[in-house]
Amino acid sequence: MSYLLTLILAAPFAFLAPMLLLNKKHAYSVSIIASAVVLLLTAYALYYSYVNGTASLASSRIYIPSLGLNFSQALTQPSLILIVMTSVVFFAASIVGKYFIGERDRMYNIIFLLAEGGSLGVFLSANLFFFYVFWEIAEVMMFFIIFMYGGYNRRYSGIKFIIYSMVSSLLLLIGILLLYSSVTPHTFNISALMSGAGAISPGTQLLIMLLLLVSFMIKMPVFPFHSWLPDAHTEAPTTGSMILAGVLLKFGGYGLLLMFLILPIAVHYAAYIFMIFVLSTLYSAFVCLRQTNIKRLIAYTSITDMGVVGVGLAAMNAFGYSGAVYAMFNHGIAIALLFLVAGTLDKVYGTLDISKIKGVVKNFAGMTYLFLIGVFAALGIPLTAGFVADILIFIAAIHAFGIAGAAPLIGILVIGVALFWLIERVFMSSARATEPYSPLGREVIVAGTFLLCTTIFFGVLSSLLLGVA
Repeated sequence: MSYLLTLILAAPFAFLAPMLLLNKKHAYSVSIIASAVVLLLTAYALYYSYVNGTASLASSRIYIPSLGLNFSQALTQPSLILIVMTSVVFFAASIVGKYFIGERDRMYNIIFLLAEGGSLGVFLSANLFFFYVFWEIAEVMMFFIIFMYGGYNRRYSGIKFIIYSMVSSLLLLIGILLLYSSVTPHTFNISALMSGAGAISPGTQLLIMLLLLVSFMIKMPVFPFHSWLPDAHTEAPTTGSMILAGVLLKFGGYGLLLMFLILPIAVHYAAYIFMIFVLSTLYSAFVCLRQTNIKRLIAYTSITDMGVVGVGLAAMNAFGYSGAVYAMFNHGIAIALLFLVAGTLDKVYGTLDISKIKGVVKNFAGMTYLFLIGVFAALGIPLTAGFVADILIFIAAIHAFGIAGAAPLIGILVIGVALFWLIERVFMSSARATEPYSPLGREVIVAGTFLLCTTIFFGVLSSLLLGVA
């Protein structure tokens, strides 16, 4: 079954050929088919892993023998959870691509498939060299999505996004090269680094940890490296926001998990890292209360949720790791749903100003309930994947840091207040309903329902992902 991971990774790139050969009017259809193929292959990988475990799912081919570098993929429980999330978010985004981007845009769909392939590569790579390569592919594609297809200030937001991304990538590259040169024998292989990095001198380990930590904090993002995110979401097209929040922010969380697993010295600084994430969680939560733009408000909730992920990782125990990865999964699905609804409001009402939209439920009841249940999922209400994730994270955090481990719950409470205030003000307001000037696309309801069913399905049947060994 080693070929299965190669098929999953290759599928988005393979569909570039028919994308280029066929008439551009078929571009969106090819994109949907490609994402559906990835989703089906990932579903089969999940089934196979649940029955047989992930150990047999690995693939490796010699790439540069002199460097001991192989083109290798491996499936672990965290990477399985995250590729399921990736395939779900990209499939939902492909369904609504034409509605938000417009007719016959071949270039957008090429960029879309490259972004999907890069994202899958990050989570499947078994060595840090290709982890970095695929990281860069996805980041550059997201820049083009914002810069070419975003809103009025897309150029400013796109440039700000790529500058922050370049800084993050540079720190990541330096950290990877330093790690490679410090282990004996030299290797990029992640499993080999986990067993051999303990021999690196404490001073070098600390330097590598700081480089990687700041890189991943920028990408998650974490206060004070967060300012690029609200701007990027405000100007990105709806599908771009779905991919950015639903998938690309998880690069930082997954990288942070790898850092904790590779560098033994990280355990001595876990308490300090925990405090950074608690501060970020509380800061972004209270900033939510001051937002007047729907997308910016949702963007700040992402910073809060990724802060909670960081708290779980900083606990450095099995519950914390599993809870953090499952929280990333839930956040990816739920936040994609919230941005889908927010982007639809922008399209049908022509604004995202909270004060200018009233009584959405009177015009679009289905969209209202999608948003409401999406908020439930984001806040970790029972029967959603977020509930399972939060339970695991806070058990781990309280075990590791005492009662202080529960501090991020304040942030979750505050963003709950902000989101329910948004629902009351925009969706459920009894004031005279704002009249839409653009029709609602049926594909929005289809994609939203798919995302909603996914988080409930894996909330009720969490053992399908967490039970994989």
